[in-house]
Amino acid sequence: MKQRIQIDPRTKLLLTVTINIITVSAPQSGWFLYILPILWGIPAILLLLYQKYKIASYYLILLLSVTTFQYTIAPYIHGLLFFLSLGIISITLRLLPGIMMGYFLISTTSISELVAALEKLHMPRGFIIALSVMFRFFPTLSYEYIYIQQAMAFRGLTGFSMLLHPIKAMEYRLIPLMVSASKIGNELTMASLTRGLSAPNNRTNVCQLQFYLQDFLLITTCIVVWLIFIWEVFL
Repeated sequence: MKQRIQIDPRTKLLLTVTINIITVSAPQSGWFLYILPILWGIPAILLLLYQKYKIASYYLILLLSVTTFQYTIAPYIHGLLFFLSLGIISITLRLLPGIMMGYFLISTTSISELVAALEKLHMPRGFIIALSVMFRFFPTLSYEYIYIQQAMAFRGLTGFSMLLHPIKAMEYRLIPLMVSASKIGNELTMASLTRGLSAPNNRTNVCQLQFYLQDFLLITTCIVVWLIFIWEVFL
């Protein structure tokens, strides 16, 4: 299905950095009482525009549930339960938007687009190689984890049986995952070097990056947010 809009990978990178830092560091007071909900909603809007309806729905439901709980039930809770609920609220509202923005970046950007964007930003070669490897590492590792779970199912280690045999469950899950992680990292690094990412000369790229109106709007939003953050926190 054709995407409705196109967003430059450089804009996605800026949004990811901005949302991760601001949502974690900004105080929930002053201007940020209005800015933070906007930043929480940006990943959901982008996921919906890119037809990621399922993950966007889960994110919105969780976000609305936690926000409603924060303002309706949490003020009437006391003691240990209050601190537990405060931790859940903080983790959800502070970390989840950045995680979802990272998911959007990874799921909607190809390796070629990412490399082209980083080269346009004149990033060091070592940084480009490391980020391109990491960019492919986690999706590949997730597939390996699914295969490990299937292998555990063949051994009968699923559901309640994992609680009865915790040592075996950890052994059959963690050791293959660690071996796969090491192997995947080496293979992806060799693949990146084979494609010439470490070559000192300028590389050609079939990806034609271009800023559109939506990119300028999002970049302007990030700049305004950063200016307000600096003013509120440091001045």
